[in-house]
Amino acid sequence: MGFPWYSTPWNTHLSTTNTNLDILVVVFYFLLVLGIGLWAILSSSRGTVEDFFLAGRNLAWWQIGAFLFASNIGTGHFMGLAGKGASSGIAVGAFEWNAPFILCILGWVFSPIYIKAGVVTTPRYLRKRFGGCRIQFLLAILYLFLYIVSKIAVEICTGAMFMKLVLGLDVYLATVVLLTVTGIYAITGGFAAVVYTDILHASVMVLGSVLLTACITPNKSKTSKNHCALLRTMMHIASTCLFEGRRIPPATESVHGC
Repeated sequence: MGFPWYSTPWNTHLSTTNTNLDILVVVFYFLLVLGIGLWAILSSSRGTVEDFFLAGRNLAWWQIGAFLFASNIGTGHFMGLAGKGASSGIAVGAFEWNAPFILCILGWVFSPIYIKAGVVTTPRYLRKRFGGCRIQFLLAILYLFLYIVSKIAVEICTGAMFMKLVLGLDVYLATVVLLTVTGIYAITGGFAAVVYTDILHASVMVLGSVLLTACITPNKSKTSKNHCALLRTMMHIASTCLFEGRRIPPATESVHGC
């Protein structure tokens, strides 16, 4: 599914709908995130490696849960999966529905092994398991490369697209702003700063999702039968052709009610 002639990934100025309120909300949120990150820097200890990378092991379960939830969701989801869901249906959620099962395996199977071994990263565990620094070094380099190419680059790209769409910023300037705000609290504050800011992200996303769902839920008395049939088709996990960007046509039988 391509972009219309007036809107390309790096040319969105003709399709912007931002107002002064939109800009104010985005700027306020950036400042709020930066403020929470700075507060975490000043209030948490970073004197040891454990303090910096594990927040001193003083985090509650719900804080870790909010961190896992928010860290898994980025601008790529809002700019990519949201658009695909709007055009194809809810079947795009199948990618994310696998995550809870993988997290359960991580928490109940692998985490006890890492905790017992006294390690916090997979490369270090493999070094301790098989001996030698070579496997740890090679795996760390591989993880960094894959994460930068498949995750960080996508998040920076889609984040810059969003800021260009809302604020009208140049993509390079938007990239610098994103990296600066994130780097200030993540690099200097360590894991504790990341967790506290992710708690804010998770709260905003959950509240926003609930409000958005309530706003876009069609009114039964004002929804046509054709629209209702389309919604019923798009809300089925098996009704979407994900990889070709096409949706299987809805059933031809009449729809009674909605």
